[in-house]
Amino acid sequence: MEKLVKIIVSGLDNAGKTSILTALDKKYDFHKDIISLTPTIRVEYHTTYFLNQKVIFWDCGGQSQYRELYEKKQDIYFDGTDLMLFIIDIQDKERYETSLEYLDMILQHFNRNKMDVPLIISFHKFDPEIRTNGVYIEEIESIRENILKKYSNFKVLFQQTSIYDLISIVQLVSYGLSVFDDKFFDLSELLENYIYEFNCKSLILFDRNGIIISEFYNSEIEPEYYVELLESIKEHLFLLKRMQQESYEAENNLITNGSGLLSYLHRIKIGEESLFISVIIQEKYKDPFMEKFSEFLIEIRDILTPILA
Repeated sequence: MEKLVKIIVSGLDNAGKTSILTALDKKYDFHKDIISLTPTIRVEYHTTYFLNQKVIFWDCGGQSQYRELYEKKQDIYFDGTDLMLFIIDIQDKERYETSLEYLDMILQHFNRNKMDVPLIISFHKFDPEIRTNGVYIEEIESIRENILKKYSNFKVLFQQTSIYDLISIVQLVSYGLSVFDDKFFDLSELLENYIYEFNCKSLILFDRNGIIISEFYNSEIEPEYYVELLESIKEHLFLLKRMQQESYEAENNLITNGSGLLSYLHRIKIGEESLFISVIIQEKYKDPFMEKFSEFLIEIRDILTPILA
């Protein structure tokens, strides 16, 4: 029987919930779609697949009349939840309290019904122009501490996201989905070992929808490479989307940029599933990396095969 994962996406109106899901789906050229978005009416459903699991996002409209409806019929909307993403517009300071009251209503329902639901809090609209603003950083830390103190029985992960940072959007959902199988910890350990074996800057495993299954980054990334690293990873996300749309059949793609970094994207098939390994590496380490890569593929298949069974 097909596995089904229910993800509730909650937060106040205009927090950015639908924008996040739009960016996740489109991967590129999505800003014009976000500009034209209208407020979500009650609940909209977005379906995708993560490995062998069907994932349904319940995009819950955040206007006051819908929040009142959810409160009256909590069992209809919140029962059966496997993961909740709660979006806080960090730039909407006047409604922090209202947002946290809404969060409390949902979590109290989970508590009453003994539902062990992992929770990801997104401090959204943490856009480039406010990232060095001490006021917002202090607000984020204060909210974070209060949530951890009040809801100590929940597994909570915090993320800072922006539609101007696609990687942050992809990571928001990816981290949540990775809680469903302990094998993901084995993957993370494998990537950590090989990132130093390869001397690469980043090592990421994507599914065919561009959702991160596992990732690891070198702890020593020189400032001159940081921007190129992020741009290269975004290029891999764009390429994945094009592969879906254009029936792109190549097994790998190697790009050299002027800074001395190579970006390598490699497709692997396990059963009916296509997965993609993204590697960002300095050009001088290319040959040793290619020599060891087949060994890495064997180990990663050994971990992924039972997950996909």
